[in-house]
Amino acid sequence: MKTHRKPLVIAVATALGTLGTLPVQALQITTSPVSFNNSASVTDNEGAPSTSNNNGASLGNSLLSQFNSNLGVLTGTTLSLVSTRTQTIAVTSTDGPNTGKTGSVTSEGTGSSNAQITAPGVSSLLSTIQANDACTATRQGACNDGSSTSSTPTNISSVPVALGNLNDYVGGSTVTVTRTAPTLTATQQKNVFTGTEQTDYTLNWAGELKLTYTYLLHAAPSFVDASQQLTLDLDFGTVFLGDAVPDLDFSIYNPVGERVGLDLDSISGSGHTAQLATNLSTFQALAAGSSLGFLASFDTSTLGTYSAHYTLNFSDADEGASSSRSNYVLTLNLAGSVIERPIPVPEPGALSLLGVGLLGLPFARRRRS
Repeated sequence: MKTHRKPLVIAVATALGTLGTLPVQALQITTSPVSFNNSASVTDNEGAPSTSNNNGASLGNSLLSQFNSNLGVLTGTTLSLVSTRTQTIAVTSTDGPNTGKTGSVTSEGTGSSNAQITAPGVSSLLSTIQANDACTATRQGACNDGSSTSSTPTNISSVPVALGNLNDYVGGSTVTVTRTAPTLTATQQKNVFTGTEQTDYTLNWAGELKLTYTYLLHAAPSFVDASQQLTLDLDFGTVFLGDAVPDLDFSIYNPVGERVGLDLDSISGSGHTAQLATNLSTFQALAAGSSLGFLASFDTSTLGTYSAHYTLNFSDADEGASSSRSNYVLTLNLAGSVIERPIPVPEPGALSLLGVGLLGLPFARRRRS
């Protein structure tokens, strides 16, 4: 028979029940910086449309290392940039016909650009920068008095990756970060020389990129707190038919640490589960440093030798990148035997007294006769 104790299902802190669970602190790891140096240009000639563009020009790709899920569950990612954008602009004119007025003239031009970084779950548009240049020479001659250069620091301390894209950052390969110039324009503003005037504008972007991964250690289901025990054997021993056998208690732990919560997703039993039962039930997000207690019971109403096996299927709690979560299995083995209660055998002294009493019966009858 089974005892009638109420099921014990309690959550306790692994260290001390009175302390409760402490909030976990996410861990971080940063990839090695990846350097880049790329340029794009645009030219505008006199007589062309008022402005020429090379919008959407590529400024290269960078490959950054993905997060290794052996470390834990990825909960967040940020992209960082340290860079400089350098503009170079030059206004020039070819040597034209010696017609018309002579004298000194000045031609002018402008250029402008912005920049953008894109990666899975990231799109950061950087500010527009602008440069100007002029060229002064005799109207009937060529003009080329060099270029103007200016530099602008362009840094991003940390751009968060959208949570829905975290899976793109998990694996053993790389993540592609793309750089472009959504706007890249040049404008030749004047037509004052007899030759052909033009404005050449170049954007150079150089710097380095890196990713910072925030993560929690994997859950670590165990039948004990001090170490990871994946199998537990509970034996009720040999008992008599109909005896009331006390339940055996056991616990499931998710040890202390900066780790993700633990889910018990399913329980499957095999063998004599009718005689050897538990009050196991699924649960979600058992916090690090916590445990849940359960009971195993033994039905002694039928003779026999019994064994049951319970497979407990766990996973990391539903947090962070799903592709970085892991699955786990614990095995609970129960055993017990029920035997017939033996018939009591009289004590030897009692048998002797009984024999003497029986021997005296004939004498008693004779005396009565």
